[in-house]
Amino acid sequence: MNSEPLERTERLVLLLTQHQEPLFRYIFSLVACEADARDILQETSLALYRKFDAYDASLPFLPWAYRFAYLQVQKHREKAARAPLLFSEDVIDLLAQDRERMEPELNQRLRFLDGCLDTLTARDKELVTSRYAMREGVGEMMQRFAMSRRTLFRNLELLRQRLHECVTRQLQSEGLS
Repeated sequence: MNSEPLERTERLVLLLTQHQEPLFRYIFSLVACEADARDILQETSLALYRKFDAYDASLPFLPWAYRFAYLQVQKHREKAARAPLLFSEDVIDLLAQDRERMEPELNQRLRFLDGCLDTLTARDKELVTSRYAMREGVGEMMQRFAMSRRTLFRNLELLRQRLHECVTRQLQSEGLS
């Protein structure tokens, strides 16, 4: 029995799993709707599977995957041509180029953000995580944290501000800002 196709599929699954978040962020930076971005990510994964034989393992996976994602974004835009376009083709091209160029800086910001989140109290971290990572609804959060809507939004704003300042300080200390 030839195990080559199985090994190929396993390599692709590992690479997709490892790079799913940055690939999703790239796609989401080019489309307006999160649900569309998730659909495009699935289509991109299928396209990568179909063309994985052409992948040169000596080269980084993510830039190769970005090209497929970009093409899937273009296909999505063609399908949705009946709906009004938010951006012209040229603007989408510029956004894609900028996103790829900024990838190292964005990754560094995410690493700093993780460190800054660790400085929060357990309750504050849970508040931020519930809203932004788990996308919990405001009503649910008001009940769970026993806060009024106004207090909840004020606390989230203060936490966003603290996290932003923390990331900015770290960027400055590293000479990246």
